[in-house]
Formats: sequence, C-alpha cells, structure tokens
Amino acid sequence: MRTVEAKFAIKLESYSQPKFLILKLKPLIATMFSLLRSVQKRQMRRLLLNGKITFCLAIAVAMALTSTDVYAGGGPENVFLVVNEHSLSSKLLANHYSEIRKIPENNVIYLKNIPDKDAISIEQLKKVILEPILNAIANRQLDGTIDYIVYSSGFPTRVSVGEHQKLLKNLAGKSFSAKFFAPVASLTSVTYFASQIMSDDPTYMSLTSNSYYRLPYSKALVRPFDGELLKKYQNATAALRAEGQEFADAQDALLNMSKQNPGQAAILYQLARFFAVEGDDENAISFLTRAIRMGWKNKQLIERDASFLEIKTNPLFAGLVERVPESRSNMIASHGFRNAYNWGPNGMINGPKRGMRYFLSAMLSVTRGQGISDYDSVNYLTRAVEADFSQPKGTFYFTHTKDVRTTTRLANYYMSTGELELLNQQARIIKQKLPERRDDVLGLTCGTAVFDWAKSGSKFMAGAIADNLTSTGGLFASKGQTKCTEFLRFGAAGACGTVVEPYAIQAKFPHPLIHAHYVKGCSLAESYYQSVHGPYQLILVGDALCQPFATPPKIRITAPKAMEVVTGKFALEVDPDQSEVPIAGYEIFLDGVMVMRTTNIKNLDLDTSSMGDGFHELRVVAVGRDSIETRGHAILPLMVDNRGHAVTIETEQSTPELKDKIVLKASTDFGQRIIIKQNQKTVGVINAKEGTTSLSPLVLGAGIVKLRAYAVSDEKDTPDVSSKPLTIEVRANLSQVVTP
Repeated sequence: MRTVEAKFAIKLESYSQPKFLILKLKPLIATMFSLLRSVQKRQMRRLLLNGKITFCLAIAVAMALTSTDVYAGGGPENVFLVVNEHSLSSKLLANHYSEIRKIPENNVIYLKNIPDKDAISIEQLKKVILEPILNAIANRQLDGTIDYIVYSSGFPTRVSVGEHQKLLKNLAGKSFSAKFFAPVASLTSVTYFASQIMSDDPTYMSLTSNSYYRLPYSKALVRPFDGELLKKYQNATAALRAEGQEFADAQDALLNMSKQNPGQAAILYQLARFFAVEGDDENAISFLTRAIRMGWKNKQLIERDASFLEIKTNPLFAGLVERVPESRSNMIASHGFRNAYNWGPNGMINGPKRGMRYFLSAMLSVTRGQGISDYDSVNYLTRAVEADFSQPKGTFYFTHTKDVRTTTRLANYYMSTGELELLNQQARIIKQKLPERRDDVLGLTCGTAVFDWAKSGSKFMAGAIADNLTSTGGLFASKGQTKCTEFLRFGAAGACGTVVEPYAIQAKFPHPLIHAHYVKGCSLAESYYQSVHGPYQLILVGDALCQPFATPPKIRITAPKAMEVVTGKFALEVDPDQSEVPIAGYEIFLDGVMVMRTTNIKNLDLDTSSMGDGFHELRVVAVGRDSIETRGHAILPLMVDNRGHAVTIETEQSTPELKDKIVLKASTDFGQRIIIKQNQKTVGVINAKEGTTSLSPLVLGAGIVKLRAYAVSDEKDTPDVSSKPLTIEVRANLSQVVTP
C-alpha cells in the first residue's frame, strides 16, 4: 500500500513503473557499471549485453537504458488555459473551448491587469502573465503534466524585447544584425521559451533556437550535446576506426552516455556502429533497434553507412532495416512533445538537465484590431474539435509564384509533397497564389502579402493548417497585409504570422513538412513547433490540440458507473482490450491532478478516505506505444461519501443574458462558509451554512459555464465538501460577419 499525492492510497498487485524499479535496483546498476570499468570490462560488457548475467542485473540494465516514463501526444489534461479576466471575448472563447475540449477545472487561470493593447514589455509580461502562470502550474501540482499553455483572446500579441536584443548583440558580436533580429517577439513564442525568458537568456532569438525542430539526419549525429559532454561525445565517436584500448574506452564512454541519456538516438546509433565494426552482430542490431525506436528512421543513411558493411548479410539486420518506413525527407522523424523532455541540440531527447524544455503555446484567436469576430472564432474552434481523429481525405496545396515569398520555399516543396504521397495523401504544387474553386483544402503553404479567400472560391476542410509566408500576418494593430486569422475565419484549424518584419529567412517560418508531421498524427502545435527553427517572431493562432490524423488508444471505465456513490476503497475497472492501438502506459488524474502513472491498469484499488465528500472527477488516460504517443481518455464523475456531508447549489436563472443578474442558492451541513467557483476562480461567498449570493453573468462570460459550491471548514486538514456542477448557459448575441 502506498499513498499517492495524499489523495489516493493505491494498491497494485503488479506495478512496473521504471523509475520505482530503478530506485530498488540502484545498487545493482552501480555494481554493473563498476564491473564495466574493471580490468575485464570488455568481456563483462559483452556478457552483459548478450544477456548472460543474472536475471536481476539484466532487469537493472534494461530499466537503466529504456526511455523515461513520461508520455507525449497531448490531451486536455495537458493544457493550461489562460483567460483575460477583463475581456468578455476572452471569457467567451475560454468557456466554449473548455466545454468542447473538456479542459479540467484545475487547468484554467484568470489573469488581471492585462494591458488592453497590441504590445507589452518583457518585464510587464513576466510580472502579469508568465510569473502568475508558472506559479499557478506549480501550486496546483500540474508541473509534471502541463505541456501546452494556450491563451484565449484578449491578450497582447507582441512583446518588446529590446533588453534581450542588447544581450544577444553582446553574445554575437560582429555577426549580429539588428535588421534580422528585431526587438519584437510574439506572445506564444516567448511562452514557448518561458524558461529562457525568465532567466533573461536571449538565445531564444537565434535562428537555431528551437531544439524540438526536426533537423536533417546528417546534422543529428554531429551535436547531441553542448559543452564538455559534446567534447566527450566527439572524442568517443572519432575512435570508431581505432583499435585496442582506445576503441574500448570510446565504446565504454558511449555506453555511459547512453545510460544517462536513454532517449538520445544519436548515441544509440553510434553504439550500433561500434558493435558492428567489432563484429558483434547481436548488440549492433539491439542498439540499432533502440535507435530506430527513438527516432532514427533514415533507411538510406543506414544502408549507406560503411560501419554496417559486414553485418548487411545478417538476416536479422536486413529484416530490421527493411521494416524502417520509406521516407522522401532527410529530416528527423516526427515525435510527440512533453514539457518534461530535455531536447538536445540535435532534436533528440537527452537526460535531465542536458537539453532544453519548452511549453507548446498558441492563442485561440485574436478578436480585436484586424483580427476576427467572436462568432467566427467559435465556429472555427467547433470545426477543429470535430475534426479530431477523423482521418480526412483532401489535398495539400503548395503555391509557386514569382513572389519571393514562395520561391524561397520551393526547394523544400518537392521533399514535402513526396513525403505526403508516401503517406497516401494528395499533394499539389500550383502556380496560383491560392487554390481556386477547390473544396478539398486540407493544408496550404503559400506566400502572398494580400489575399481574398472568399474570392478564391475554395474551402478548407475541418482541421486544415494554413501557412502564409509574409511580413506582417501576425501584426494585428495595422492594416495592409492580410492577417493569419483570416484563414481561421474561413474554417482552418490553425495558422501563424509574424508580428514584425522577418525578411525572407526560412528559419523563421514553418518548413513545408509541417503537413507531414500533422498527417503522422501530431497535434497542430506539435506539427508547428517541429517545423520552425527560429520561431520568436511568429504567433501561432488556432486549436493547439487539433489532431485529425491521430488514432488514439481506446479505453473504457467499466466500474464504478458515472455519478456512482463510492465509500472508502473501491476497485477501478478499466477495459483497454478493445483498443486497436497498442498502449504504452496509463495516467490517472483526480480533479485535474495526475496521481499515478503506470504500465499496468489491472487490479487497481482506490482509497477515498482522505478525500472530501461530494463531487470528484477521475480521468484515466491511455497513451499509444509509438513515437507520437497519442492519448485517449475516459472521464468518470463520482460522488464520494465517507462522512455523510453534502453541499448543494441551484439557481432559477439557468439561461441568463449578459445583462441579467444570477441569484445562486447554496446549503450544506458542514463547515462555516460556502465558496462558489468557476473553475478555480471564486465568484461568490456565503458566510453561513445556507444562503444566497448574486452575481452578474459578465463575471462568468458568455457560453456554457459550470459552477461548483465548496463547503469550507476552518478546522486544519479538513477537506472541503464539493457540490455537483451547476451548468449555466450565459446567452449573448455575438458580433457576426460573413462566414463560409
């Protein structure tokens, strides 16, 4: 029996989480590596890797060398939704998005004192936006699960970063160009680089700042690390053709790096080369298999590598290489994202503190200035969510005109169309600046300063990504060039634009392979950030979670039933057997907080004794066993009754207008007062066990809103009692414009 997050006591008859097993076997792991460094290390290493040492020690090795037990892919549990408390538009879109995406109540924050303007200074951004967000994530026990920071509308889109530009100039010296590194960044990009922003590290402004970017394979072997570890790696790999002790020492150095960085595919690939040169086919194949599993999926490079010359006739090696998918791209394979991953400079996953960590970030919409209306924003968001997992069939269009905005991209068009065709998708390079009279636009890469989508006669399919290379597509305070939100107005799920003149520098815009990442099952935000090497001037607008081409694992909670009353311990019964997608593991969330991660969902007993009476929400998330790690979830509302307490909330104004007043009535048999909350925001207080309170619907915002009443005791360590959610639909006439 063990207690998890002081909420559940969990008993597992079979529990195989790697990190817990590693702790138990740590002495054995230490012994193993001590042996590897001994006089007989060469012989011992070969015995160990061939599975000829004791079973326990073999398990220790396996656990030390497997990937970390965190899962990517992205779901509502991984989103932190940021709302401007003083913006009706922001609250409307947040309410709508929370409802259709099923964002947990614990994952929504309302910020005050947000400037009502287009730009904000970097210091003000830290104070009123980033610091409150990061503190809330930590205080709400979400720092292990939040991967996406998504802004509703009503926020500044531009950030003045003049002080960081000066720091970058000092670092770059004579190579610095103020023209190309303008002191203006986007809100979503500075959020993506939050750790660097908070530490005043200006390197996020460089053209190669994003380590999640999918580099060419030819560069992936060159620089998996920085600093001293990079020198050790370079020295080790340079000894591939050496002999004797120099070769053995280099091989040992790489084995040690592999232990510390089990997800770094470059090291695994190098070890496969070393063992192949040594004539150890079994371990060469083993390490190559792991390298492929971690993203080393370039069949042509493997086949051309002279290190594997002698092993090519081995049927197991030939079969392994044959199973590597064909690719027309020379770029590293698509990979799911997690804030917990440490991305090395080569785009592969390193061990703790040996890489960069980010937050995927997007804005749902821009509804002021030259943006779009609330009405259009709600429409596109609804379409985007409905597109999830739909496996749509349409066409990806790439425009080629005389405009420099397209000619600079042309070199990558053929790679991208070829990759899409291998994925059984239609892709076309056209000579117009927009597709004309086409109703099958599933993706678009174009380059034009001004466009009229309605006049083109074309239609976006639900879930489409549209990308336009132009100077000020994300500058909403001025007219002139067409804004990227125009694509959303006509039904696309996502688009991006620069907030300042970027010049035609390709690293500042998405690589056309963005569409291939999307088709392989990545979310919209994952596809975007894998495609831009230097994104600090780009703002991403759209539904960050949209995943039309993903296939999620299926999972069903069979017991207890929804809204069933549970007391003390109860068995959670989950049926994952109907899932066509192999499942790597499971995450269990209670009221938005992850309380457990496991690879075994059977025989799971939950203990509610430390929980407050009343309503609670349990989520079980299944994570696919592939590099994208798509997530599927089951949501179970429960009523806990351990102490016989309850609290109720009701209103007669269930469908108020914004101008109305809502009167809420609540009562309880517990505590000294009742607090009423919308998500984590307090909207009313009753300083008694029974009473009423009133509020304006303007506080809640338009749309579907859920309120909960919490009976609170002043006694220490006494959990609150929670009511069932009360659903209110606040009605409003949205500003309507012409929509497709």
